[in-house]
Amino acid sequence: MKRSLLFAMGALLGGALLFTSCGKDEKTEDPDVRDNAVGNFNGTMTTYWLVDGEFEADEETFGKPESINLTVSKDGTNSNAIKLDVDGDVFYGSKIEAASNGFGFDIESQTFDGMTIKGYNAGTVGTTKYNGVYLDDSKELVVGFQTSIKDVIKNATADIDDEDEKEATEALLNAAFAAAGAEAVVFIIETNKR
Repeated sequence: MKRSLLFAMGALLGGALLFTSCGKDEKTEDPDVRDNAVGNFNGTMTTYWLVDGEFEADEETFGKPESINLTVSKDGTNSNAIKLDVDGDVFYGSKIEAASNGFGFDIESQTFDGMTIKGYNAGTVGTTKYNGVYLDDSKELVVGFQTSIKDVIKNATADIDDEDEKEATEALLNAAFAAAGAEAVVFIIETNKR
């Protein structure tokens, strides 16, 4: 009896140690979804008028794709953001949401080249729309942002020194946007990783 009691106590002690050691396994970190998107991309940026919430294009001024190079890197100060460098213009995507086939993100409101931009929903991951989307399988990055008509005109006339010429150009652009019924200018970037 003494022997079976010792055997039972030994079995209980061994089982307790086994369950205790299983609970101490190291937790593995989730992979950083941004890693797959880091790198260089080639593609196009297309500019559209936004009229009644829909794209309109006049290929003389808008709607004609422009070739671009884009570099994606991690934002060193924010673990939930990426930095996008489009031919020297840098802007940021934040609020990254992982999905099974990539991730979505939003564009932070920011100012560059005298224009304030904000995000425009350009892609979908699962059933959720985002300003930007990176898809792992196709290595495609799509980004949308918009700016006001006022900022576009200000930017387009910034280098005109002659005040009369500047005023005439502003009036012409205002008339063109008004005739189109444009509410904003939207930029859609469609690229693939090299």
